[in-house]
Amino acid sequence: AASTTIMNSNSTTTTNASNNNDGEYDDWLDLDAKMSSILHTQKSQQATTTTKTLAVRSTTLLTTLHNHHTRLLADSSNIQSTLTNSIHKEKQALHNESQELSTQLSAVQELQSTKEQLLRSNSEIHTQLATCASNIHECQLEAKEEISTIQTIEARHMKNIPKIKHELTLHAMMTNIKWDYSCGPEKLRGEVSLNKRGVL
Repeated sequence: AASTTIMNSNSTTTTNASNNNDGEYDDWLDLDAKMSSILHTQKSQQATTTTKTLAVRSTTLLTTLHNHHTRLLADSSNIQSTLTNSIHKEKQALHNESQELSTQLSAVQELQSTKEQLLRSNSEIHTQLATCASNIHECQLEAKEEISTIQTIEARHMKNIPKIKHELTLHAMMTNIKWDYSCGPEKLRGEVSLNKRGVL
C-alpha cells in the first residue's frame, strides 16, 4: 500500500519504490533459496511442521510480491506513457496558443498604427477646415466690400445718367452729329447733318 501511494505522487518516487522492491525481491529470493535448501536437505524426520509452514508461506508471499511488483512496473510504465503524452499535448497546445497570441498581437499593433494615422489625418483635416472657414469668412467680408463699392458706383452712375443724356442731346443739337457706336472701339463713324443732309 505504501508503494502504491508513492507511485501516485510522482513517477520519480515510483521508480525509487521499484528499486526498493527490487532489493526486497532479491532478499525474498535468497530466503526462498534457503528454505528450498532446508526442505531438500533435511530429512523428513528432522523437518518440523513450523519450518514447512514457514517455507510455504514465504514462497506464497514471494509469489504475491513478485506479482505486485510486476503490476507496479506495468502501472508505472502506463503512467509514464500517459504523462509523456499529456506533456506533449500541453506543449503543442501552448505552442499553438503562442502563435495565435503573436498573430493577434500583430493585428492589434497594426490596428493601433492605423488608428494613430487616422487620428493624425483627422487632426489635419480639422486644421484645414478651420483655415478654410477663416478664408471663407474673409472672402465674404471682401465680397461684401466689393458689392458695396459696386453698388455705390452704380448708384452714382445712375444718378449721372439723366445728366449724361441731356449733355449728349445738347451736343447732338449743337454739332448736328449723330455718332454710330456699333462700329467698334477702333473706328469712329457718325452722321453730320448739313443744309443738304450730307453724310460722312
